[in-house]
Amino acid sequence: MYCPRCDRTIKEERLEELDNELKKKFNKDSIERGKCPVCDAPLVRLKKEAR
Repeated sequence: MYCPRCDRTIKEERLEELDNELKKKFNKDSIERGKCPVCDAPLVRLKKEAR
């Protein structure tokens, strides 16, 4: 997942772990809703192209 406003990428493998951590520590479910946990902008799913 990629946030165009923050110019940051969150690896797909870490999404669930990071979502659980944010819920526990900050009671925030923004990743679950598809939003950046920092700026609340919509996250973009990045796909790798097959060559």
